[in-house]
Amino acid sequence: MKRKISVLVIILILAMLLSGCRVEGRGTLAVYQPVAEEKYDFQLASEKLSAASGKTVTVDMLQKIGEEKVAELVSQVDTGAYSDKSWLSVTGYSLIVNLDMADGTVNAENVRDFGYNGKDYFDMSFVGDVIYDPDCAPMVRMNELGGVENCFDPDVLDKLRNSDITLINNEFSIGTRGSALEGKTYTFQAHPDTVQIHKELGADIVSLANNHVYDYGEMGFLDTLDNLTEAGIPYVGAGRNLDEARQAQYFIVNGVKVGVVAASRAEKVYFTPVATEDTPGIMGTYESADFLEAIKEADAQCDILIAYVHWGTEKSVKLEDAQKEMAREYIDAGVDAVIGGHTHCLQGMEFYNGKPVIYSLSNFWFSNYAAETGILTLRVDSDMNMQTIFMPLIQKNGEVRSFDTQEERRALFDKVASYEPQGVSILDDGTVMPA
Repeated sequence: MKRKISVLVIILILAMLLSGCRVEGRGTLAVYQPVAEEKYDFQLASEKLSAASGKTVTVDMLQKIGEEKVAELVSQVDTGAYSDKSWLSVTGYSLIVNLDMADGTVNAENVRDFGYNGKDYFDMSFVGDVIYDPDCAPMVRMNELGGVENCFDPDVLDKLRNSDITLINNEFSIGTRGSALEGKTYTFQAHPDTVQIHKELGADIVSLANNHVYDYGEMGFLDTLDNLTEAGIPYVGAGRNLDEARQAQYFIVNGVKVGVVAASRAEKVYFTPVATEDTPGIMGTYESADFLEAIKEADAQCDILIAYVHWGTEKSVKLEDAQKEMAREYIDAGVDAVIGGHTHCLQGMEFYNGKPVIYSLSNFWFSNYAAETGILTLRVDSDMNMQTIFMPLIQKNGEVRSFDTQEERRALFDKVASYEPQGVSILDDGTVMPA
């Protein structure tokens, strides 16, 4: 009998041990206590990561990320290896995107999540002015050749369409209403159906911060906003009021959040109104204060911020003092790259505090006369490092073509590098480097 009881006790003890309990001896009796699992201290992790990042990292957010990844982030803080890039490498999303997912901002109307492209980098491409007015060279030539495809070399369209984010400058009013502004030499308006050409070119976003979007008055301007919205094409640099005109548009690609803002200081004689608190118009940067405020607001909400600016003297490679001064102000306020347009010709390039300033990309698909132009691509790798690449092109006779030889490409690279402020060298593959 005693032997049976001993066997039962042994079995019971083994069962309790296997079930996560511990045996605590008290006199001649065995007392079985459950083994408490140690819980991860998310509160301490929250405090450490908030202090390291300068942003409020909540316990709830960390619990959704999971103990293993949070522990790795905290380990990097403890060892001094932490940076804001740590979030992207550990979680697959930047800190900003993690915060957005936690509070629902990722679903805002001005945020578009493009997911992952299957590469260890993504591309953002920018071009200058396009125009779809039926009386202008691009549409005349498109109708003669039988479609958009025939007006561009295949590698040009491939570049625009295959870039993860492509921006073009919408240099015209879109609609059928309104009247051409009196006293303005050139006014442009396109039918709403032509908005689809933006999509054929691969545009993900357009800038309206220019001197022709208001060519057909307030009615034509508001129709432009409505027609782009109906087509599902986001725009920057204009709006029904100042709040809308200054609003950034955001894209999430490969876990990184990119913001785009736009403004104009193109006109010497003002025909295009700057938006106010209660009147429509473009985002102006004739004085930089309002745009700088918009930049600072946008910078706090994204990882990479691009300013697309309409400025400079038409058909001149000489920079205005305001271009050079304001480019620096924009970067000091939080911009990671400044891309310019308006001059109908290429202008110089430089790097300021390691960030590219492309003063003007010239016309893209705008006129009949020959104009050197190109596609400016910002390539962002998995560590959020940015590379600047220029694809040289020629626009003439309502078409956009690549150069036939490397010698022609090289000649344009050297010409652009020679323009003031002579701040870059351009490698044979188009990579733009500080001089």
